[in-house]
Amino acid sequence: MKRTRAALLSALLTALVFVGGQALAGIPNVEVVTFLVFISGYLLGPVLGALVGAAGMAAHSLFNVMGAVAPPVWVTQWICYGVVGLAGGIAGPALARIRRRGLAAALATVTGAALVLFYQLAVNAAAFFSFSSGVSVWVFLWGGIAFGAVQVLWNAALFLLAIPPTLRVLAPYRRELAATP
Repeated sequence: MKRTRAALLSALLTALVFVGGQALAGIPNVEVVTFLVFISGYLLGPVLGALVGAAGMAAHSLFNVMGAVAPPVWVTQWICYGVVGLAGGIAGPALARIRRRGLAAALATVTGAALVLFYQLAVNAAAFFSFSSGVSVWVFLWGGIAFGAVQVLWNAALFLLAIPPTLRVLAPYRRELAATP
């Protein structure tokens, strides 16, 4: 029964990641995908969280309402969101154990910003090697700094406000999924 519930929840969360990505696709770098994938890792553990993140982002990027991305960028995106799901499975339980709310919020903020910064650097590197022809790496990176900063700041704020209370609410369900049959 536990495996069936975990499989069903994995499929539902993957669909939610896809839909969450599509819902805000028209607003540049404002997204809930990172939050949803992190929570998926927290609920399901690092391995299933990574699978949910990779599958959800792969579907989102391939069938994006704004258009599909180039294959090297696409692969980089789903690998990065696999890492976000993995991080949710590892860092999520650690954040949930912190009883001082201010400290938990501060660490959640840093976690959200770091995960998106990692994503931005990896995707920008993939885009640079895929599309730049004769442009210096610094010119390419400077062109995307303001754009990427929006996503980093957005996720820092989202993780600050939403991760600690969400982890508290979902803790019993995580324990239930992790319980032996």
